Amino acid sequence: MSRWKRTLLSLSVGALLASCGGGTTPTPEPEPEPEPEPRPEVMKPTLFMGAEGTLVAYDVETGQKRPGLVAEVSSPSDLQVLEDATVLVNLTVRNEVLVVDGRTLQERARIPSRGERPNHSYVSPTRNGKRYWLTLNDGLSSQPESSSALFVDATPGSATYLQAVGEVRLGKGHHKATFSSTRERVIISNLADCDDVLSVYDYSDVKNVQKVLTLSAGALGIACSLTAQVTPHGCATSKVSGRAYCNLTGPGVIAAVDLDATPPTAKLIYTGGKGGGHTVASADGRFIYTVQDQPREGSATHAGAPCQVGQLVMVDTSSDNLAGQVPLLYRGPSCASPLAGTDEAKATASHLLLSRDGKTLYITPSGAFDDVASRVRQELVLDLSQPYSPAQKPSIAVGGSVQSHPVALSSEGRYLFVSNNVDNTLSQIDTTTNTVVSTLNLPTNAKTMSLFSSADGPSEHVGSIR
Repeated sequence: MSRWKRTLLSLSVGALLASCGGGTTPTPEPEPEPEPEPRPEVMKPTLFMGAEGTLVAYDVETGQKRPGLVAEVSSPSDLQVLEDATVLVNLTVRNEVLVVDGRTLQERARIPSRGERPNHSYVSPTRNGKRYWLTLNDGLSSQPESSSALFVDATPGSATYLQAVGEVRLGKGHHKATFSSTRERVIISNLADCDDVLSVYDYSDVKNVQKVLTLSAGALGIACSLTAQVTPHGCATSKVSGRAYCNLTGPGVIAAVDLDATPPTAKLIYTGGKGGGHTVASADGRFIYTVQDQPREGSATHAGAPCQVGQLVMVDTSSDNLAGQVPLLYRGPSCASPLAGTDEAKATASHLLLSRDGKTLYITPSGAFDDVASRVRQELVLDLSQPYSPAQKPSIAVGGSVQSHPVALSSEGRYLFVSNNVDNTLSQIDTTTNTVVSTLNLPTNAKTMSLFSSADGPSEHVGSIR
């Protein structure tokens, strides 16, 4: 037999043996594909609402209440939703932060703190891969040590996610805050403390938060006493100047604080009004808007026009100069009828909310806190399309409310929701037309609310840097 025939025969026999499995290792079965992780439920636009006793949610498209609720909710304040649909809300009477899975409305945790009476909340910018939920505890006047700032880890994927990671004592009184636009610093105001009006804190080591500056009334050059407080109430940060701007409502002064400097420095900007306090930055950071409740109709010290319920103060952050003071008329620019003699006579401009495109500013008035008969029934509107010349538009009639009442902007910015706490209703305003398109009857009064959808995420966080 020739060599090539013998070779061919050997190959054929080898192939036959291989096909029968003789002398070979079987090919291993492929590993099964791992089960894919379940995808989160797609959430349609949802309104989360904290009321006295419960936290519930409503489908925005249908107006129907979603299944489930969370109980043991006492004095809820400053509800916000994170990007993973986690809901956090301060419970003032219970001295804790409630954490809820917004997809299932199941309670996840209750976070206690050493401080008492948690009120306002903020979500910090992400710095060095870390982000925090900040709860400001107003404390008890008889226990100064009960006034504090609690830091909760709000960094998804962190080993300490949704756990308390730091706390620092604050000054006396109600607090507001705003964060640095570049580093891990925050400025916090103290409503009733002449010795600590504003303080800057470094939280780069959140377990050991450090105070880097305290501005007393004396350091600011402002007189202060138990009967004539500085009463800071409202701060915002501009990404243009990098400074924080806080409304010192007692003397009617805006403090511009460079909280990134070493040491931080402050400049005072004087206005022609006083009171109020809520403060926001424009969409591009060029302007700071803050509301004052005087001048107003009937004021003995800061007399305003008939129908006037305060003014909007504008600060140009490129120069830290006053850029404008816009009178706010209760029913809109043509309102000339006095409010005196009506139950809306004590209405005051109170809360500011900027539209998603930054071209409209909504101003929510509040009734007097010392008069249970005082009512408000309007939502004020300012056109900001000409930045140096804000123009008031006709106000939007909504349901009746006493004192302050919550508002919230939908995640994509299409709708503004106004809670009416006398009527137990919710007004849904189309921001493209500034008209009420729906009124939802509620079983109870909303104390605080925010929105979320899978498509657009959460409502804008309080504390966002513009």
